[in-house]
Amino acid sequence: IPCLLSPRKEKKVDNMKPKHPDEQEIPFRLRELMRSREAMKRPDPGKQQVAEKKQQPKAKGTKAQGDVPMPRFRRGKGESERSYICRMEQEVKHILFLAKNQVQREPEKETTAPAKSKRKKEFQNKKLEKARKKKEEKKEAMLEKRRFQDMVAFGEVVTQPPTITSRPRGWSPAEQAGQKQLLLKSRLGQGQVSPAAPVSMARRRIVEEERARVIQAYRDIQRHKQQQREMAQGGSTQAGRRVPR
Repeated sequence: IPCLLSPRKEKKVDNMKPKHPDEQEIPFRLRELMRSREAMKRPDPGKQQVAEKKQQPKAKGTKAQGDVPMPRFRRGKGESERSYICRMEQEVKHILFLAKNQVQREPEKETTAPAKSKRKKEFQNKKLEKARKKKEEKKEAMLEKRRFQDMVAFGEVVTQPPTITSRPRGWSPAEQAGQKQLLLKSRLGQGQVSPAAPVSMARRRIVEEERARVIQAYRDIQRHKQQQREMAQGGSTQAGRRVPR
């Protein structure tokens, strides 16, 4: 049986007669899956080193700017113990000096989202109020429509118009004349009205004589004015008829 997990790429052949009719070949997708599983179990050392090198710059980049680099002490080949210790002490002193003179960093402050302006809030409130009023008006219109909608059963026959049983708004029964409580009526009812005093015959005769005298004087004045107008008209006509000498 040929090796089915060979690393080389096999040619994809469709509609071909199988080489061994008694044996069933493994599908191509399943072979690829098995090959990838074997590769995961036995990773290639060369590829692993390349992946580690790619990840190293990312780890270095995560350091914040201004951090003091920490050295790694390793004794050199042929270096004495005393010189190795002196070198470590010098590097440690240098690191302490850098750390002491390092600029003090403040913790990161969370940037608060800018508050919305007052004008924008007012616009949003007006928009919400308008939408609410529109919704209420629509609801009232639907209720009004349902109120004036009659449910007529199937086959119902109407022989006369409907009778109005409800009274209009502000309607009150008609009141008879003289029953209204008027302000003048209350005033008249408070005090007693004295009847008119009877006029004597002498007083009545004096009043009638005075009335006749005033009427006669008015007529005399009108007659005198009319005579003056007639005289003025007659004088003007005579002056127009005179012939010059």
